[in-house]
Amino acid sequence: MNVIENIYRFPIKGLTGQTIDVAKLEPGEVIEGDREYAFARQGVEFDPDHPSYLQKTHFLALVRDERLAELNTIMDPVSNRLTIIKNQKIIAEWNLKSDEKREASEFFKAYLNMPEDKGVHLVRAAGGTKEHSFSDVPDKAVSFINLNSIKHLEEKIGNNVDPIRFRGNVYFSGEHPWIEFDWIGKEVRIGKAVLKVFKRTKRCAATAVNPETGVRDMNIPKDLKNYYDHMDMGIYAKVLVGGTIKIGDRIEVL
Repeated sequence: MNVIENIYRFPIKGLTGQTIDVAKLEPGEVIEGDREYAFARQGVEFDPDHPSYLQKTHFLALVRDERLAELNTIMDPVSNRLTIIKNQKIIAEWNLKSDEKREASEFFKAYLNMPEDKGVHLVRAAGGTKEHSFSDVPDKAVSFINLNSIKHLEEKIGNNVDPIRFRGNVYFSGEHPWIEFDWIGKEVRIGKAVLKVFKRTKRCAATAVNPETGVRDMNIPKDLKNYYDHMDMGIYAKVLVGGTIKIGDRIEVL
């Protein structure tokens, strides 16, 4: 069986993910609140009323800004408050739908030691994730990670690999390692929800960053290439039929 073990959403691109027990999937949408916000680099233009896809290099992300992983960030979707925790202490809090978002931008500029003439600004589509998600792919999709594929990689390299390095939405225990790649072009059912798998997830240098320490202590893309002749871990799927998914649900290939 292919069974869901964890579900995550990442409210702000590059920052801490949040575990959720249940997620409502809607046709053509991401998990609500996933990559709803991002901190865009200076000079990046983003129209909240007419959002369009931009590559991750336009935003704060672990691929370039590994120190972000040293922070534990909590985003409250009701109050819109972002809390920053470091070394188990709250060091900052802001309401991201108020003028306080400017203070948040200044915090990250200082924290990342950006030059005086550089900086970031918070961006969000006017309609939230219903309009746009700051995903690494242009399509609105849900990402899946097979925990047994990670275990297989661990056996190859002789080291533990924290699954959160891959920042996926749905983590599942697959019937066997890499079975998910056989699902490309196929539909899967989870409860009443139906999704179509359309793409493997190619991995970049962001996976090198230890999600606990912010240190680049592994080379996941290189390891994948060396042992499997590809740099992929996980898949993307589009929601065709809506429904609720939860931990413990089975993933059925149609």
